[in-house]
Amino acid sequence: MAEDDRRRELSFSSEYPVQRWFGREILDHGAGSVRMKFLQSGRAPYLLQHDQSRVIGVIEKAWLDQEKKNGRAVVRFSRSQQASDTLRDIDDSIMVNVSCGYQIHEMILEKSEDTEDTYRITDWEPLEASSVGIPADPTVGVGRAQAAEPLECRDVRPPTSVTSVSTTTAQAERGITMSDTGTAAAGQKAPSATEHERERIAAIEALGKANRIDPRTVRGWIEEGVPLMAPHGEKSVSNEILAVVEERGKQKPMEATTLGLNSRETQRYSLFRAIRALKYGHANRRIMDEAAFELECSAQVARQLKRELTSSILIPAEVLQRPLGEGAQQSRAMATQPGSKGGFMVGVQNMGFIDILRNRSVAMNMGARVLSGLQGNITFPRQTGKVTVTWQGGDGASITAADQTLGQLSMTPKTCIAITDVSEQLLAQASPSAEAFVMADLANDVAIDGVDNAVINGTGGAQPLGIKNTTGITSGQDASSATYAKVLAFPSTAGGLNAIRGNPGWVTNTAGAARLMQVARFANTDTPVWEGNMMDGTLVGFRSMSSEQLASGNIIFGSWDEIIIGEWGVLELSMDAGGTRFNTAQVGIRAMWMVDVLLRYPQCFVVGTNLS
Repeated sequence: MAEDDRRRELSFSSEYPVQRWFGREILDHGAGSVRMKFLQSGRAPYLLQHDQSRVIGVIEKAWLDQEKKNGRAVVRFSRSQQASDTLRDIDDSIMVNVSCGYQIHEMILEKSEDTEDTYRITDWEPLEASSVGIPADPTVGVGRAQAAEPLECRDVRPPTSVTSVSTTTAQAERGITMSDTGTAAAGQKAPSATEHERERIAAIEALGKANRIDPRTVRGWIEEGVPLMAPHGEKSVSNEILAVVEERGKQKPMEATTLGLNSRETQRYSLFRAIRALKYGHANRRIMDEAAFELECSAQVARQLKRELTSSILIPAEVLQRPLGEGAQQSRAMATQPGSKGGFMVGVQNMGFIDILRNRSVAMNMGARVLSGLQGNITFPRQTGKVTVTWQGGDGASITAADQTLGQLSMTPKTCIAITDVSEQLLAQASPSAEAFVMADLANDVAIDGVDNAVINGTGGAQPLGIKNTTGITSGQDASSATYAKVLAFPSTAGGLNAIRGNPGWVTNTAGAARLMQVARFANTDTPVWEGNMMDGTLVGFRSMSSEQLASGNIIFGSWDEIIIGEWGVLELSMDAGGTRFNTAQVGIRAMWMVDVLLRYPQCFVVGTNLS
């Protein structure tokens, strides 16, 4: 070969199975499976480590070797110093590994096993090839086919910034909290950039799998070097997953419990027929026959959820989303009385169970985000420690390496139970307005006594963990004998932690609001710190509202859009077997709704309990 000949032939792909988060992946090399147009155009780049800013050559020729089932190419290297150094390392048998960047257009499930699925990529398009240190496919390269342990980076481009993740793929999938293991002892060698990148990739792929994210989207995050965490509004895997799941819930809020009922079938469904079947059906065949449609709907929802039903009814999504109807504005004392009765809430007209549930929650009113139609556990990463900057004392001096550490936040369904009484006379009438009343009543109970109370006061365990009991919030902030300075200390504390994010605001009860309306910013002037009315106003420039969900003396400042409320989206009705309603001719209806609450950044919330 001539001294100035800078062309080298290599193999860039094969049918070697590579482990991905969704299973094993095989790139098919059969006729029609590979789109070679761009790679054969003479413009496809040859990169260093999949970095688009480090083009070290161009692919002059590319073809498929059908016999060996691999892709081959001739690369002409640039005369840049970086390319010359790489070419020298190739000729010295040092930099001989090759990796391929590609786009998947179609994939099929080739084999499904208990432990793993194997997918064959039947339509894919190579976009570049790269010299790499460690390949995913050890059978390709420049004159080499060494068997080695493959890594999950066949088409990965390392990011410009490196994030350390103290976890394993298995931990991420299970939502296990990670320990802060990112700090190295003095003199200990810090993890290499390659190790950091491998951990980042493993965490991203595990999170993608756990949240059912499209593999192409996950691959894009990896290739673009998207960090796992970033502040609110900036691009990160955590924020992207949240946005995907949130949009999924908006588009298909209760997909798992949707039966495909048309509008006529949805209106035909009678909640009272279902309740009567629960109450009297075991002894009355006629009632069971009348409720045949409702019972079949419940059975189908149970099949879709893979549940066994005994003595309860599952309500289809279409019924929960249907409007209550014109003139069916149903409200109860909780929604119409002032002060301690929650008068800031308004009656709801032409809204279904789901809409009432959401609109009557203080947390959602303040900006908490809702993820609907969830299935299985949901996990999000969060940062638990930050990188420590250290100045080295001189050549050879050891330093303490402190890496950024991340934790896992998981959401698991918790069952909220609400009980309402229905008179047997009302149950017998079965009018649409009566059914609307019962649905609104249940929605109020679930929203106010269930979800909303759990967001603020939840103790964990069987119920969600609320703001006041979450580790990491600032609790005990002094609000006694409230002054302008003490009020300002709440947002100042959150700001000092860089934790004032997208939608900050205050919540206290009506007595607390009344007290703050009497606190003047400046002496002898009419400048109250709480401006507006007692129910909704502003407090030192931030939105504020009052709710009796907060105990006497309680006040909370925080970024409410960092609260995630998950809904698993099935309303289950059963009879309240423990009630003593026989002598009052009433039927106790027990409603169960599965939710969970997650605080992405607890440090966003500052809580005081002695407002006076």
